Order: sequence, then C-alpha cells, then structure tokens
Amino acid sequence: MTDPVDSGNFDPGAMPAASLSSAKAVWYRRPWVMVLIVVVIVVGVSVVTDLPHHITVSEDASAQNASIKQINLDLAPCNYAISEIYHYYETKIVGTAPPMRPQKYPKWMTDDQSVCSFTSGEIYDLTNNFQALDTKAGKHIDNMHTIVVTWITSDALGAINDIMYLYNHPGDATKIASLRRRTALLNLEHAQAMAEWSKANALLGGRLYPLKLVQLPAVA
Repeated sequence: MTDPVDSGNFDPGAMPAASLSSAKAVWYRRPWVMVLIVVVIVVGVSVVTDLPHHITVSEDASAQNASIKQINLDLAPCNYAISEIYHYYETKIVGTAPPMRPQKYPKWMTDDQSVCSFTSGEIYDLTNNFQALDTKAGKHIDNMHTIVVTWITSDALGAINDIMYLYNHPGDATKIASLRRRTALLNLEHAQAMAEWSKANALLGGRLYPLKLVQLPAVA
C-alpha cells in the first residue's frame, strides 16, 4: 500500500482545520508587517494630537499673562536703573535736588548701564527666550514685546550713555539735545507699548496683568 505522504500528493482538505488557520496567520507575524502597523499607529496619534483646537479666552489670557510676567521680570532691573540714572541727572548734573554721595555716582551709573545692556542676563532672556501664544491678542503682546526690546536696548541704553557723558561734561549742548530726543522717544515707545497692551487686554475682556514700563520725566 502506497504512503500518501510519500506519493507527493498534497491534499489541503486532508489537513486539520487548526493547521490551516496557523498557516494563514503566519504573515501577520512577519517583522515588516508589525513595523508598518506601529508606524501607522504613531502617525495617526500624531495627526490627531496636532489638530488645532479652540483656545478659550481664559486659556489665551493665561498664556498672555505668562508672557507679560516674563517681560516684567526681565524688564525690572533696567526699569530701576534708568529711573535711578535720571534721578542722578536731576540731582548731580542739573542740580534740582541736593546731591547725595556724588563720589559714588560714576560706579552707580556704570552699574545702571550694565543692567540695560546685552551683558545682562535679563536682557538676554528678554531678547532670545520669548514667544507669545499666536492668537489675535498674542500678536499685540508680541508687538508690545518688540517695542519694549527697542526701548531698552536702543533708547534707554543711549539715554544712560548721554547722562554718563554729561556727568563729566555738564552743559554740553549736543548731548543735552540728544538726551531730550531720546527721552521723548522713550516716552513715545512707552505709549506705543501700552497701546498694544490695551488692544490685547480688550480682546481678552480685561484679564491681562499690567505692563510695568516706566515713563520718564522730560529733560529741561
């Protein structure tokens, strides 16, 4: 009698059902199939999580307030420094107030110059590590930030340099005129920054923290 296996005749119908199921399922376990499935899942999750979602007014206000808080913290040292150096100008150079320890003024003015320059960690942070949430209100906060950066790194620092020069050369007409122009520009930028803040605050229903930017006295 001939052995059916040795005869070379293969009859799938003669195989047990369980064996057929196992043979058909083998392709699911192939490595390239498993990798493809994982890739599809990861891409699908990424697409879903990246879909834009509606930002509420409260969420927007919270994000913009975090940006304003950062600006205020980075701005605070220069705010103090420029207020102080204008006081020096009035007391020592113009003489409208009694001088106090004038021998210390050069050192103090150099310190004030430093905190409003790019050597300051706060100014570096303000100019390099800032990004407002990109909403309608956020665009105004971003504009405000740009104005504040110009206020500090260009005009405040320039005014400080003018006053330092006038300390050693009081009455220099060119530097006094320069200081007047810079002071007027600083106060114009102050108004522009506050206008941008007001627009953002109106869009967010009055939820924003105030911007703490000093307004400077006019130079005689």
